[in-house]
Amino acid sequence: MRLLYFNPETEYALASGASFYTPPAVVEEMKHANQLLPRFWAEPGDIILVDDAGGVESQCEIVDWSMLPTLFSEHPDLTVEPWGWNKALAVKLASHGVPEANLPAMATIDNIRRLAHRRTTIAANAAWNSLMEGADDESKVDLPVELFSEEDCRQFAARVPGCWFKAPWSSSGRGVINTGADMTETAVGEWCHGIIRRQGSVLAETPAERVADYATEWLLKDGKAEYIGLSHFKTSNRGKYLSNSELSQSMLEVFFNRTSRLDIYKVVEMQKKVLEEIFAGYSGPLGVDMILEKYGGLRPFVEINVRRTMGMVALDIQRRK
Repeated sequence: MRLLYFNPETEYALASGASFYTPPAVVEEMKHANQLLPRFWAEPGDIILVDDAGGVESQCEIVDWSMLPTLFSEHPDLTVEPWGWNKALAVKLASHGVPEANLPAMATIDNIRRLAHRRTTIAANAAWNSLMEGADDESKVDLPVELFSEEDCRQFAARVPGCWFKAPWSSSGRGVINTGADMTETAVGEWCHGIIRRQGSVLAETPAERVADYATEWLLKDGKAEYIGLSHFKTSNRGKYLSNSELSQSMLEVFFNRTSRLDIYKVVEMQKKVLEEIFAGYSGPLGVDMILEKYGGLRPFVEINVRRTMGMVALDIQRRK
């Protein structure tokens, strides 16, 4: 039995690093509107935790926060599986009667926060390049660069027109800007200054000739990475997540292989090696966002989401169909 909870604010909470966190109103609204999303991956016997049970109907059992003490007294072995872990969520669950034994240790959450930082994509892409050494040098990729001052960001933007800047922790394309998207030098500098002040640094990436956005979805456990499927999603010109494709796995693989120099099976093989090297201490769901470029180029580790993803939800819906 599992207690499932949709908390899409988890990256914001990771960024704050605080024991108490209140997400922006727009995220709260999205969370409330989708609080039953876990029904798509729920199994018989699973329970969904919601913030507001008023008027909510579901075939799954539903509980709110006030019911947690009774729930865990009746089911002491209940496993807690949120969309993503962060310190504020663990503290809130503990304060509402969830036993310490049912929660991850703070050291585990600190490790998740470290791995969820976008600088992890630097190590992942470097590991990818090492695997491609000699065998397929054309498939090597530019590494993201971590910058720590507004001036460094301005200089990078001047050297690399159309580059992307990203906040260390953010989700679904939020906390991302493209310097070629009608942004003035002043606006870019102010944005980078604000992110550095709040989160300590900015990640910079060279522009991509994007053809399509794909993601590989994974489940990690005891140092092993299990591939669970491929997803395709749409983004705005500014990189914000819009929606996932409903195509079957076989069709997604066909479309991917038509565009990429590397077929999806080779990509999964290489990514698996990288994930098992870098995420050896992590157990849980994980999604890797990729960009397919013109002429078959692939950016294999654009984002690494150390949590559940909408791509996984799309896979769950496919399986139910």
